[in-house]
Amino acid sequence: MIITSIQAQTKNEVRVAQKVKDLNSAIVARDSAALAEISMDELTFGHSGGIIQDKEAFIKAILNGPTFFKSIDPEGQTIQVSGKHAIVRHIVVASATREGNPVPLRFGNVMVWYKKHGQWKLLARQGYKL
Repeated sequence: MIITSIQAQTKNEVRVAQKVKDLNSAIVARDSAALAEISMDELTFGHSGGIIQDKEAFIKAILNGPTFFKSIDPEGQTIQVSGKHAIVRHIVVASATREGNPVPLRFGNVMVWYKKHGQWKLLARQGYKL
């Protein structure tokens, strides 16, 4: 007999996981409306190279480059929900281009999501080098 382990997820964990997928899809599609909707006005977006952006700068960088994502796949994702806050951790495995050249990316990511008016919104994100 084979025994498999299934980890139960709460409704909030499932909703946050979907928001992470929505964020990644919006980044790949360069969808400014979706990025604005997903992100809180108070967003602080930290990159593994040390750059910190607010919401406006984050969206502008996604739209104008220099890096354009072709795919983003989280590996080993965990989600912890505490009240109106959720912490998401994963390893980002991505394919991107920079100045027209292919760039494979792999880095760690920590996100803080906040539930505002019943909707999960990205409040903070920090990428880090592995």
